[in-house]
Amino acid sequence: MPNLTININADLLHQTKIYAASQGISLSQMIKEYFGEITKITPKTQNSAQVRTILKRYSEDKLSRKETMALLGVDYGELIIMMADNLMPLPTLPEPEITEMAAMFSKIWRSSQ
Repeated sequence: MPNLTININADLLHQTKIYAASQGISLSQMIKEYFGEITKITPKTQNSAQVRTILKRYSEDKLSRKETMALLGVDYGELIIMMADNLMPLPTLPEPEITEMAAMFSKIWRSSQ
């Protein structure tokens, strides 16, 4: 991983170190998280073709839900709405997940009878 050298006021550096320590993270980790946050791609910074490409890849099971939400900077509810707005079908669930859901439904159904 490349190193980064910056010039910073000594007082600001001291206060930043105190803040990072109070958050229980290193100064390096805090900077990495900040850089990740400010460079996150969101629907507002993407054009509609980029968003549709990402949604299409998700719909075709080429991206996971987690990857898609991270790329778009949205939560699952917003992702579902974006899929509907773009007339994209949701990806199919993996067979084990479908089986597990069916078993859970069956258990709930039997206990309610």
